[in-house]
Amino acid sequence: MDQDWKIDKIDTTKVAEAFAKELKEEQPKTYFLNGTWGSGKTEYLKEVENVSNNYFKFIYLELWKPKNKSSLAQNLFEAIYPKLYILKTFLYIAILIITSMASAFISAMTIIPRQLTSQEKIWLVIIACLITTLITYYQNNFFDMDRLLLWLDKRNLQSKKHPRILIVDDFDRLHKDVQNELYLFFNQLNGKTRIIFVGDFDKINKNEDNYLSKIIDRQIGLPVQLQSVNIANKIENKIRQELEKINDPNAKYTTYQNTRDFSFSDIKKLFINEKRTARNANQYLSYVQNQLIFRSKLDRVDLGQELFIIYLYLFHKSNYNKLQNGYKPEVNAQDNIQVNKSDIEQLMDQVLSSRELTIIKYLEKPDSYFIDDLATSHSIADLENILENKEKLKIIFYKENEENVAELKKYLYNKAGLNVIHEKDYLFMAEVAIEVVGSSEYEMPNSLIRFVLQKYASQLYNKRKTKINSKLSEQEKLKYKASADEYVISKFEKIFNKVQKEADHVVTNGKKLHIYRELVDLFNLKQFSYDDYAQKYFKQIIISSEKEKNFGRKPYDAETLLYVLNFNYVHINFSKFYTKVSPTIESQVKIIENLCDTEYIYFWNIYLMNPREFLPVVSDSNLLGVDQLCFSYKGEIYANHVLDRCRAISAKS
Repeated sequence: MDQDWKIDKIDTTKVAEAFAKELKEEQPKTYFLNGTWGSGKTEYLKEVENVSNNYFKFIYLELWKPKNKSSLAQNLFEAIYPKLYILKTFLYIAILIITSMASAFISAMTIIPRQLTSQEKIWLVIIACLITTLITYYQNNFFDMDRLLLWLDKRNLQSKKHPRILIVDDFDRLHKDVQNELYLFFNQLNGKTRIIFVGDFDKINKNEDNYLSKIIDRQIGLPVQLQSVNIANKIENKIRQELEKINDPNAKYTTYQNTRDFSFSDIKKLFINEKRTARNANQYLSYVQNQLIFRSKLDRVDLGQELFIIYLYLFHKSNYNKLQNGYKPEVNAQDNIQVNKSDIEQLMDQVLSSRELTIIKYLEKPDSYFIDDLATSHSIADLENILENKEKLKIIFYKENEENVAELKKYLYNKAGLNVIHEKDYLFMAEVAIEVVGSSEYEMPNSLIRFVLQKYASQLYNKRKTKINSKLSEQEKLKYKASADEYVISKFEKIFNKVQKEADHVVTNGKKLHIYRELVDLFNLKQFSYDDYAQKYFKQIIISSEKEKNFGRKPYDAETLLYVLNFNYVHINFSKFYTKVSPTIESQVKIIENLCDTEYIYFWNIYLMNPREFLPVVSDSNLLGVDQLCFSYKGEIYANHVLDRCRAISAKS
């Protein structure tokens, strides 16, 4: 198991040596070591003890214990004479056992005759009575044992042969009655032995009555090494040191983004302003290790945001709960934090509202950042592995509206912006995308497929333009002599043929038209000129498709009609397929009505400008105002016929 993350040991040797020297050379005084709980006060005193070279005997009095009902005298005696205290305890238990056994024996003698002499019986009774009487006196305070113990304690603490230092730990956490009792006792020792109270001075119950000024000679603070500013720096250094030990699988990629880098300044300010301690630091580091390593969030979430959320979870739980309950961090248009929010909420907005095109951020996947939840996002290495693996990429391409689709699309968009996606990468992704489309029927591809194919087409146009504007060899000139449209279309034809050969998926004419229109969006691509080659290419596909057996009954046959009718190519004005005037719906009505039910619904949803994704219903509003449908067909307005047939098809499904 990995070693627990903790801040490095804080070296206070020099300061401890100076304090030990003071204790040795000065007359006995009473000190108060001031610091919050968990700030390292006890560890610092242990260091003082260590550097004093046994000149002093350090006695640690720990009165702050759950259900500690022992008297002050007994606690002092235990701290000063730990071995005698154990012996005293065992002796008391032994006496109780002996008394019980003697009492039982005496009781039995009255019932069962025993072979003892009269003298033996008398001594047995005397011993039992003496022990019982002593215990009774002790329990009923007829004999003040505490006074005896305190006398012994004072004698020991005032020893000059081997000076004592009494440490009263966590004094601020003691009940005020215990504090009052300590004031009375230690007032008798003032100037005769060295006493160090340890605690948070501001929390002392009797501070307002000025009792401490009568007892404490000097207040001392913790060394600067134990202050929050130094602790905060150690936290940051520890995280960076530990992350450097862990192999970064992202570093080998050209699109490497340093997901191990982070800003710690905001957390550092909080840590210092809120006077967090070394104990807080180690608690925080424990959670950081748990979330990043054991919950496998490293490289999957933004490190700075995750570190901030861990801080909220530990030290601002109410604000963390707000995030879990749906609080949305926001920054206004001028990047000025909203002034009607608390300081911590403003900081939440500032840290958690980042939308940079790097790793998946908090606003995109909040659940991945919450404590003990698993990060569902991927590292750069994971995403690259998907892009290099055909089967994994196909799984992503088959899914619609999945988080993985958006994540991979964002990553590819970022790579495209950096111009680090090579032609072979685009080609590989395009081949997988077309294989997925070729094997599907009416399952509209997700946005990632569109993104890949459109980027691939644009990359082909740009590559050719760059090449022909540079010096080419004769062989290269032949490679790029074709027009831009022909060059791009030929590349896609190679993919169609490869998919049909290797994947055994026939890329029909209808699917080709669907890919060019819906996925590549070729006719709205700025580089696409629709030259003579392209016109002949698409005209041939249309003619070939219409001549196929059972035309209109196969998936995507409706695409042919959409091309014939010059469907909504808003950005490009190009020559018509057959004539300068687009064919009308009425001229194609026989072919349209010959479409099978699925193709019929598909055609009208696309033609009537419904969303790209396939919808099973054509509504009345879609048909209103469509002039091309207002002709007579079989004794009724064609628009009404279309609506009735679409309703009948929907009713059957």
